[in-house]
Amino acid sequence: MFGESLVAALTAGGLLRVTPQGLACPVIIQPVRGFYIVYDPVAAKLAPVGKYLVMGMGTSSLAPANAAPRRHYRRALDVGCGGGFQSFHLATHCDEVVGLDINPRALSLGRLAARLNRTGNIDFRLSNFYAAVEGEKFDLIISNPPFVISPESEFHYRDGGLGADRVTETVIRNASNYLADGGIAIIICEWAMVQGAEPHDRLKQWTAGSGCDVWVSTSKGEDLPSYAMSWLRAYRAHLSPEEFHRTYNRWLDYYDDLLMTGIQTGLVVLRKRAGGNWLYIDEAPPVIRGRWGETLLQLFAIHTLLHQATVDELLDQPYQLASAARMRHVYQQVGSRWSSTEAEIFLEEPLPYSGRIDQYTAGLLARCDGTVPLRELVAAMGDAVGVSFAEIVEAALPILRGLLQRGYLIPVSLLPPGPEPSAV
Repeated sequence: MFGESLVAALTAGGLLRVTPQGLACPVIIQPVRGFYIVYDPVAAKLAPVGKYLVMGMGTSSLAPANAAPRRHYRRALDVGCGGGFQSFHLATHCDEVVGLDINPRALSLGRLAARLNRTGNIDFRLSNFYAAVEGEKFDLIISNPPFVISPESEFHYRDGGLGADRVTETVIRNASNYLADGGIAIIICEWAMVQGAEPHDRLKQWTAGSGCDVWVSTSKGEDLPSYAMSWLRAYRAHLSPEEFHRTYNRWLDYYDDLLMTGIQTGLVVLRKRAGGNWLYIDEAPPVIRGRWGETLLQLFAIHTLLHQATVDELLDQPYQLASAARMRHVYQQVGSRWSSTEAEIFLEEPLPYSGRIDQYTAGLLARCDGTVPLRELVAAMGDAVGVSFAEIVEAALPILRGLLQRGYLIPVSLLPPGPEPSAV
């Protein structure tokens, strides 16, 4: 049996509650990645605390956590920190972490978890977006905000309460104001696709003039009925079929009023950098494996090189094929031999992109060992197909740019010293 003093301490700390049936723990304490997080059980959605419900770790939690570089940083910021999942990750490699949330219960559970973890470098602050850090700068910003696009304001963890996708817009538009030079912001979010606009037009507007390079990895857009249904499944336990139907229709009517055509989900990464900035948007691979912060930094360096370098500067340096690059060939019988009809290049990790290439590009990539300038390899390709150097450069350079943008090829000048770092 617990001693009275221990019960009193645990009750005062929020880990125990005295009920007519005995002692109960009102929260879940879960060990994850070497630390504890404290959050509410799903059933608490229907309790009086429901609006202030604190969620545990989910898919959207892992995306920014795995993308964050694990280098040493002086100051880091967690916007919409909830119970502190991102903050505790940051605390392992940052001198000072500030966690912001508008939900006071989330901050209380975060502070409780900090005591359990004996973590002393996290400052949890009650804040509406960035209000509590006005005038401060950070080297790394992480945000997993309440980005769900809904007509509701029922849960702090899900519904931003600003309407449409304004939570996402507010976090992205303002992130650059709190980044130190060279600082990086990593934001997992959703935004609306609207009639008469391209899927990423509004995202481009939010980041224009930010003084940041912007790298965006998106999932395939989701249709509105499926999206609404996925978020409303939790209602099935306590709503009658008629009530559920009315709620579902109210969500779809809300989307109609906003002239929405779909939902886009993505990881948006900004890096504060003086000079001409670039924006790159790409569809994410089906699965991202492990922690890939170093790969992210390398991709930023490659995109900056592509943005700044002339064609001659790109041609005059050697490149190395990524260590995770692999090739698949499809063969068919031609006469009495097998002939390769198709080649696919792919990355095993951490961003397993894949794409088809022709035999000549495959041959060029095989020679990318970091010793021969690209100019010589492209010239040899031109000789093989019988076209001039100018013609082969015009044809091959867009393909090679695409391979660089996704990390298949790495300029030798951007390789880290020593062995290529592990992606995991």
